Amino acid sequence: MKGISTKYPIIVDAMGGDFAPMEIIKGVLETVNRHSAAIKLVGNIDAIQKVADSEGLDISDIEISPSIQEVGMGESPSDVLKNKKGSSIYIGSQLVGQGNGSAFLSAGNTGAVMACSLFNIRRIKGVLRPAIAAVIPLADSRFILIDAGANADCKPIYLAQFALMGKVYSENILGVKDPKIGIVNIGEEEKKGSKLTIEANKILKGMKGLDFVGNIEGREMFEGGADVVVTDGFTGNVILKVLEGLAKMFFGEVKSVLTSSVISKMAALTLKKPLKEVKNKFDYENYGGAQLLGLNAPVVISHGSSKARAVRNAIRVGHESLQTDIVEKIKKEIKLYK
Repeated sequence: MKGISTKYPIIVDAMGGDFAPMEIIKGVLETVNRHSAAIKLVGNIDAIQKVADSEGLDISDIEISPSIQEVGMGESPSDVLKNKKGSSIYIGSQLVGQGNGSAFLSAGNTGAVMACSLFNIRRIKGVLRPAIAAVIPLADSRFILIDAGANADCKPIYLAQFALMGKVYSENILGVKDPKIGIVNIGEEEKKGSKLTIEANKILKGMKGLDFVGNIEGREMFEGGADVVVTDGFTGNVILKVLEGLAKMFFGEVKSVLTSSVISKMAALTLKKPLKEVKNKFDYENYGGAQLLGLNAPVVISHGSSKARAVRNAIRVGHESLQTDIVEKIKKEIKLYK
């Protein structure tokens, strides 16, 4: 990543996530030390300074906007909007919405981040529902899963817009030319599936300029069947969580087998490097976070267990979206198909 130079700072929620504020601070400092980065933290100043002092971290050059409330991971998004306007999530998204920040990043309560961002940063004109775009790694490529959890209940037109936003993201962030777009379904036939997928299929077929490949089944997603995989947020989030669980189980089983005997431990020494490379490929920390597309500024939602490396990569995701002007390109796509 080249030097970060945005007109306004990327706003980072210092209080969100399982390892906040320590790992958030570390991730921000790693970014600032490696690149010319304009970053502002939002959080409890006393808590941030206390952690920095205990870890010997110099945060004297990092600007901090104070917050006086914290949001728990299980709190209702509507309650946060109503009762916690002094929280780092609300204030961080508000700073961006007011034009005092270029992008917002948080590893905190996903629902609260979405609600506050929608309220403060607001939707792009014409966008019916913002959607979460998650990058899913494959053996030798990647695809975009959208929606990965923002909208449990959807209409066919929402899925069509998700496809447009996913297309822009795939082209500009993953560098895929004319990305193939598919809808998650229980079969390839156009008349198969739910009313939602059947109607969405009809809409996408009629949209010129999209490389729509039709329905794709679950297994086809991991065979490179599409560069942008479109679905409702309920299904998308289930897919995402199943993948996380499978990856954890798989690498746990591999570790168990390779440490079960002296012979297997010897074999593990030989396999250590390639196994580490495979694990890194599927490690969410390398991808930083998923982006909430459809708002007037980039919003990156990081995993709740994010540590410094994930925070650093999440900032990179936000920066790439700014550099490639994702928001303006989505505006043009939405206006084109309105």
